[in-house]
Amino acid sequence: MNVQTKAPYVLFLRKDSPYYWVRFSIPGQGQKRIGLKTDDPDEAAKLAERQYQRAVWSAEEGLLHGKTSFDKLAREYVASAEKAAKAAPKQHSKAVADRAVLDRYMIPFFGKSTITSINVPKLNQYMDWRRTYWTEGPGKDLLVIDYERNGKKLYRPARHIEATQSTLRREAVTLRAVFKHAVRQGHIKDSDIPKLDMKAQQPNKRPSFTDAEIEKLLKLAEKRIAEASANGKRNAKLPPHLWQEEPEFEHRIKYERLVLYSFINIALATGMRPTELHNLDWGHIIGFKEERKKPIAKQRIRIAAYGKGRKPQELVPNIGVFSNFINLWDAFVTMHEREPRMDEPVFVNASGERAKSFKKSLNALLDAAKLKTDAFGRARSAYSFRHTYATRQLRKGTDVYTLAINMRTSVKMIEMYYSDVVPDDVAKRLEGSWE
Repeated sequence: MNVQTKAPYVLFLRKDSPYYWVRFSIPGQGQKRIGLKTDDPDEAAKLAERQYQRAVWSAEEGLLHGKTSFDKLAREYVASAEKAAKAAPKQHSKAVADRAVLDRYMIPFFGKSTITSINVPKLNQYMDWRRTYWTEGPGKDLLVIDYERNGKKLYRPARHIEATQSTLRREAVTLRAVFKHAVRQGHIKDSDIPKLDMKAQQPNKRPSFTDAEIEKLLKLAEKRIAEASANGKRNAKLPPHLWQEEPEFEHRIKYERLVLYSFINIALATGMRPTELHNLDWGHIIGFKEERKKPIAKQRIRIAAYGKGRKPQELVPNIGVFSNFINLWDAFVTMHEREPRMDEPVFVNASGERAKSFKKSLNALLDAAKLKTDAFGRARSAYSFRHTYATRQLRKGTDVYTLAINMRTSVKMIEMYYSDVVPDDVAKRLEGSWE
């Protein structure tokens, strides 16, 4: 039964339903059929008019349900993410990473495909393509990767290896963010987002450092600070406020090496993730100014870590960490001739900007110390100091529940990656006789 109205749509009843439906066509968009969920003809007419007007407006704005292309939504999402990052600088690195992944991989693959046409089989095809992008796909013949940083175009060598499962899982978060953006804009419903089964990668023991290796690394770092001085004989542990006048270049190099040295020590004493350390502001060090007035033996601070998630999580650092914060504070005063503000970052470069990465200088230090890889050939990075912190805590007998809370992670993750770390007192019991 059809009930023709004067409007450019048709109200009709289906044989299998007591409710009215409406159908209409939008130029260039095809026909739409929408259930109105009412058996009242007057109410159905009102709802039909509303649905038609909404569809016309959406078509004019390019927002017809499910018809918007992936590339358009992806660019809208990353633009909104970059806008949000201006108000919240801590989100900047994620916005940059999202743009890189979308521009290089996802937009070229999905292109003009409508958001609703991207289903689970299509996502699996993408994952297979992405996994071999650098070995069999478009990236196999590329020698360098170009990217922008602070408005400058830079290049780095391309690595022709398959993407790991952890990389695919991380990038899948960006893909889901595009779908979530489509939901917020009214293109699809939350239930329309395809569920991709990303099997977890088998855990590998994460590379850390032995105590002897840490001692070797720190001694070399101290030596390099001293070598940056004009005469090369100055005490590497001399407080920054006692540095003598020296050429600007040497002063800059020494400052940046001191910041790296402090970064390593603070990472070892807190177990903080590299992202949390780079996000750290002076105001996040709870009690810093008050505790500085106390004797060294009584100085205690807490740290509000900003990393995973939007809310800060408080942690308890080892007591020896305080002197490293003092050195960074004094070095900043010496370098910039003023005290840092509480909303300024703890780790800044010689230009006074937030340090976003120590990868280059840390790799140079690790290479010089011949500690770039562990005994199993696994490459070490800034994350290795967090793993060293966990290993040390477990070996001294800290229980996994307390450690998980302080490291802002789960007991499951601690047990998964550090189950082979056995405290000495437990080892003695295990090695004892059966009597």
